[in-house]
Order: sequence, then C-alpha cells, then structure tokens
Amino acid sequence: MYFITLLTGIEENREDRCIGYYNSFKKANDIVCNNTCDLWETIYNYAVIECIPEGLYPIRYREFWYKYNEKENIYTLIEKPEELEIFVNFALG
Repeated sequence: MYFITLLTGIEENREDRCIGYYNSFKKANDIVCNNTCDLWETIYNYAVIECIPEGLYPIRYREFWYKYNEKENIYTLIEKPEELEIFVNFALG
C-alpha cells in the first residue's frame, strides 16, 4: 500500500497527518503532485508517500518526498530532507 502523509515542516515540533492510502503508486503520486482536494490547507509544506506492506510491525521499503510550491499550487518531488533521515514510517508511527 502507498500511504500519503502530510507534514507542516521538517523541524522537531512539526505536525503530521496520514490522509489516505492507495494500492497504486501512480494514483497516490497523482493525488499529491496535483494537490488534489487542497492537500496543502495552507500548512502542509511537505508530503511523503511510503510504500508499506501489510503485516505486524511493517517497515516502509520505499518513500517519496514532496515539497509544496505555493506559486504553482503543486507538490514537487524532492530528496528526503536530511533532518528526517532517522525517521521511518510516518504513516503508521
């Protein structure tokens, strides 16, 4: 499954929220890239799509990071922010 999580920022006191999941990366990617349903909501500057298998204590095996571009009203693909390198499984904790 491909879980979409939005983050207010990359700093320690950020807030995040898993907003949904899809069987298809293409669908999840389209939702994020196009800012469907205004994912940004004026506060979610980052998004991550994590590919997480079913099961107990699952660990993500792929992740895709995005940053909001206010001028174009879209999210664009970026490298994982260095500040978040030690974190995994934003969607499921």
